[in-house]
Amino acid sequence: MNTAKIQAGMLFAALAIASQVHSAELQLPKDGWVSWQVEAVEDSPAMCCWSSWDNGVASDAVCKLDGDKQGYGSRDKTKTDLVRVYARLAGGKVEKVRALAAACPVETKSPIQKLDNIATDDSARWLLGLAKAAREEINEETLAALAVHRGAVALDGLGTMARTDAQEETRKRAIFWLAMLRGTAGADITTNAMFNDQSAEVRKHSAFAITQSKSPRVTADLTKLGNTDRDADVRAQAWFWLAHTGAAKVEDAIIAASKKDQDDHVREQTIFSLSQLPDERATPALIKAAEDRTLSHEQRKRALFWLAQSESPGAQAYLDKVLAGNRTN
Repeated sequence: MNTAKIQAGMLFAALAIASQVHSAELQLPKDGWVSWQVEAVEDSPAMCCWSSWDNGVASDAVCKLDGDKQGYGSRDKTKTDLVRVYARLAGGKVEKVRALAAACPVETKSPIQKLDNIATDDSARWLLGLAKAAREEINEETLAALAVHRGAVALDGLGTMARTDAQEETRKRAIFWLAMLRGTAGADITTNAMFNDQSAEVRKHSAFAITQSKSPRVTADLTKLGNTDRDADVRAQAWFWLAHTGAAKVEDAIIAASKKDQDDHVREQTIFSLSQLPDERATPALIKAAEDRTLSHEQRKRALFWLAQSESPGAQAYLDKVLAGNRTN
């Protein structure tokens, strides 16, 4: 018998079995709660429920998974290496999904069936399949759960959705979770969407998402977006989020944009963006704009308006000076 043919046949069979294993769905019950544990992405926040946030200290609480109102998140900067995925099914259809830190206490109205030895990648593949078919309220939780799964299956799946999904909302959600939880790789995908997505709404959302990421290029990329995007609303949002970063000397870039952008809305929003800087920098920046006679009369008025909205002593002192000057004149 031809040895090469035997080896080729064995390889084909092995690949076929591997494909079936990778594409197989998780064996879940038709009804009730089920859960399984997977490896968390590096530096994953320990998601859990909190009852209060007093004196800078978060008080943990049991997550009541059957409820609709209880919020959850990571408020004390605790990290986790393991997460537990919870799913509730009825008649074989998934009704709820939630991923929490493995140590997070939970409560349900019916018993939770725990599954053992679920591979992280298999869990991620199941979530990807669910994301394609899930209704909106499940989709958000599904993408959040997917984002905390360690490995390339989850990252690549989210990246594909961020780049190619036909639904704007799905792309926006995938981008948000990539920026939040997937480190520099997620930040790179977010930046790509910020510059290249065909939807202005997605590009605006990406400008916000990149500020939640670990990208080392946030300041440079938002400045570039504010100077180059074809849509005025996107440019305006770029300056707004740039101010929120509080990065050094961003007021110089914002003031420069207020002088050269050809769109009235963008020029107005650049002045508003200055008011979003940290207080100790917002007041001097707005005063500088108010006194800059190369700016339009309307822009200078807007600077005075935002100074008047500030509770900064420096802003109030400047306005008193302006009013006193008007009275003497």
